[in-house]
Amino acid sequence: MEKRSEQLLKAIVELYIADARPIGSSALADTFEVSPATIRNAMMALETEGYIYQPHTSAGRIPTIQGYKYYLDNLLSVTDCSEKEKTELQTAYNKDVRELAKLLVEKTNLASIIAFAPSDLYFTGLFNLFSQPEFEDYKMVLSMSQVVDSLEKAINNIYHKIDKPQVLLGEDNPFSADCSVIIAPLAHDNKQLLAILGPIRMDYNKILGLFEAIVK
Repeated sequence: MEKRSEQLLKAIVELYIADARPIGSSALADTFEVSPATIRNAMMALETEGYIYQPHTSAGRIPTIQGYKYYLDNLLSVTDCSEKEKTELQTAYNKDVRELAKLLVEKTNLASIIAFAPSDLYFTGLFNLFSQPEFEDYKMVLSMSQVVDSLEKAINNIYHKIDKPQVLLGEDNPFSADCSVIIAPLAHDNKQLLAILGPIRMDYNKILGLFEAIVK
């Protein structure tokens, strides 16, 4: 992908992550200091290539799974935790990993899962998760409810396969193609897994920064 197209895709993904609204050409024209028509042409090219799509007629564009994956593989800028955050994470982890899960819910406004074993799970943050704009759509509520009901099965399928922080989305996500999971082992022996569960539109830069600090 050309540099200008990469910059445009990065902007679309990050703007959409920030406010959950389809991104129009006028919102990008000032940033790139070109005309809305030029942006529209570039967006049409990204759409043709499968990186973004138009959810409704006359709406702006949002990233596709392919767009998110390209962003994660090529354009991600993981945000380092502050020293204060590192101390908070360490304190919570030392106290109880459940406290760590609760702290992550506060920091991400998503749901958190601790897998002590494939059939021994701690889940928290469901209210926060359902407060996300995606869940104004009743179908998304039903889909995520099914995810929660089948957590044990999904964890069982990947419990022994996770050896480093990973982002699972689309067809790669055993939980659901409608959501995204960031998951990592809490120990070298993989005896415990930590996961953040949320919509595909989540702040990957921030959350992966938190996970890197936890793993270290």
